[in-house]
Formats: sequence, C-alpha cells, structure tokens
Amino acid sequence: NGGEEPWEKICETDGIKVYKTRLEHDKLIAGRPVGEASKFLCVKAEAVLDASPAQVYTLFVDNTRVREYNEFCKQIKDLEYMNSTTKVTWSASARIGPFKERDFVTRVHYRTLKDETLLVVNRAEDHPGAPETDRYLRMEIVIGGNVMKPVPGDADKTSFIMLTHVNPGGVAGTRMGTMIMNSAAANGPISFVQGLRDCLKRDAAGIPPPVWPEPQDEAQDHAEEIAFGRLLLESMVTGKLLQTCPAAIT
Repeated sequence: NGGEEPWEKICETDGIKVYKTRLEHDKLIAGRPVGEASKFLCVKAEAVLDASPAQVYTLFVDNTRVREYNEFCKQIKDLEYMNSTTKVTWSASARIGPFKERDFVTRVHYRTLKDETLLVVNRAEDHPGAPETDRYLRMEIVIGGNVMKPVPGDADKTSFIMLTHVNPGGVAGTRMGTMIMNSAAANGPISFVQGLRDCLKRDAAGIPPPVWPEPQDEAQDHAEEIAFGRLLLESMVTGKLLQTCPAAIT
C-alpha cells in the first residue's frame, strides 16, 4: 500500500546496521491500518551471521530457543497451529524500566521463497485463547519479520534482516513515553542479533542450549510445538509447502 518509506541509518555496532523509518497512520499491513502505532519508529537491522540460512532458521522454528536470543521474552506459548507453516503465539515480557509488563498475540508465518530466501513474519492477532488481562498490558506487533538468505559467494554465511514495528500501548503512547521508546529504538535489534550470534557460537562449539523450566501441564503443548517445527524443517528441505497439519496438531 503506497510507496516504500525511506530508511535513515541510526547506528552501526559490531557489523549490525540499524535503520529507522515512519509508517503513515492509514497505511495497511496485512489488512490492518498502522493507526496509533504511526507515532513509533519502524526499525530494521541488517547483519551477516556466521552460519548458513538453514542453521539460523532452526532457531525460529519452535519456542525452545527464543529466550536465548530475545532478552525481553519471559514467557511464550503456541495457541493454535493454523496449518503447517502458520501458528498463533502468545508471549509476555518482563517489566522494562517504567513500563508495565506487556503481552502480545501474534500470527507467525514461515515461508521459503523460490530463491531459497527464508522468511519468518509476524503480525498482531486477536485470539480467544489469550484474552486481555489485568496482569499484562497488551502490546500490538504491527509488523515483524526475519529474512535469511545466503551471502553471495559464501553459502555458509547468512545475510540477515530483522524488521520490527510495535505499538506498546499504555503510558508508552504518551508524548514522553513515545520519546523514550523511539530514543531506544536501536537497542532491541542490536541485542536481538547479538543473541542470535551467541546461539550460533554455542551450537558451533557443541554447547547444549540452556534448559528452561517447563510447567508439567504444558508437556502436550510442547510435543505439538516440536511436531510443528519438524514439519517446517521438512518443508524447507523438500521445497514443498505443506498446507495442512497432521491431526495431532490441528
């Protein structure tokens, strides 16, 4: 919808380039207007990762490694598997500075393009399995995405792009809150990419990932999550896009 917004470079740290732009209030993303989120910056980060796109992609296929590279994620749970490449997820963050804990519900879609570029894209979703509560303030992910493709001439390295635009809601939407959020816009993407690099280094060194405590009543959910991840990896290897899930994870 409309032309492409210009990107302005914010900073570059450890080979991670971070850019910002603004999205218009009436711009539609996946059928949803940007709306009040237009006051917040849309941020993009670019970096080269020392692993193949397939290796990087495995970090995103299920929830077991999220807390390794995303310092803000404290809880995460899959709510629904819509098909073999799309799911709905609920997650929550801890309190950050003066801002109350947030939770958000997102539709997550995985795709392999014809040129073997791997995509993981996110957008806000309403879902009966995760109604808003007093415990958290609901945050909206207007658009989120991770793009992975081989570095030209070196298939063992990944050209990685991260895109994020959120509406944190609450006091973050006030004039002062917006200023704070926008002034710190580069911090999250840099931390995120550095976290991915740390994961890949541990994997290359054969160091097992940390084990996070899992409530007993989530054992079945975790089994379904593993099955979903397996289907994603199979579809990536075979190049076939599976349209339905097996009965176990419908």
